[in-house]
Amino acid sequence: MPTPGNPQRRFRLADDALWAEYGQACRDVNGSADRSDDIRKHVEAVVAEWKKRRRTS
Repeated sequence: MPTPGNPQRRFRLADDALWAEYGQACRDVNGSADRSDDIRKHVEAVVAEWKKRRRTS
């Protein structure tokens, strides 16, 4: 649930089986079924790498 005043971001994944398997993978790998937290961490890592490459260019 979004915090008041913060935008809620969404994306679509049409494959229900893949989404369910991703949830299971998150539980097995991360110990949590919080897929949004896993996606958030991925986005943060990609942006951090991008910023790092821009600084060294």
